[in-house]
Amino acid sequence: MQKTSFDGIIDDFLQHTIGRMTAIQRYNTRQIIKPQNVMEHEGSVAFIAMVLSDYLNSKGVKNDTEKVLRIAITHDKDEVVSGDINFVAKYSHGQLSEDLRISLDNLGEYVVRQLYGRINNKELSKKYYDLYREEKKKTSVESKIVKMADWIDVIIYARQEQALGNKGMSDAERNARVRFVKVFKEITK
Repeated sequence: MQKTSFDGIIDDFLQHTIGRMTAIQRYNTRQIIKPQNVMEHEGSVAFIAMVLSDYLNSKGVKNDTEKVLRIAITHDKDEVVSGDINFVAKYSHGQLSEDLRISLDNLGEYVVRQLYGRINNKELSKKYYDLYREEKKKTSVESKIVKMADWIDVIIYARQEQALGNKGMSDAERNARVRFVKVFKEITK
């Protein structure tokens, strides 16, 4: 069979990325009843982001749904290498957490550049990297919608875990709800 230039993208970028995302478990420092991997999370976030984007558009909060979806699909690509770093480590230890977030941001930048570099198409690499950066900055309405979708997925997942008997996820639901409401109010003023 004759190889195409797209075969390199399949072999080097897509196979690597999808393989890693399906292998990395979220909430890896918690007792979990039904595990969720990064790929499942990303798919949920994309679906939630689409619905949220359309809902907000219907309420007069103008946004580009295609861009929302593209950001949602690229939002956790740094976890292909770093794994899922838990909320407590990132946010609950003052300066130590701030230092960790800075280090993770630097690692994420490097990882995503390397990951998208595997596409071997500078235009596509830059396009996807820029979407990743936009989500991390959280300055556009579209990136904020994706962040809200991320938190909605946490809420849904935490509720599912609690329904299965895992009461240890109530704090995750509470934290995600507070963060969601803050941004929702900000963009719907």
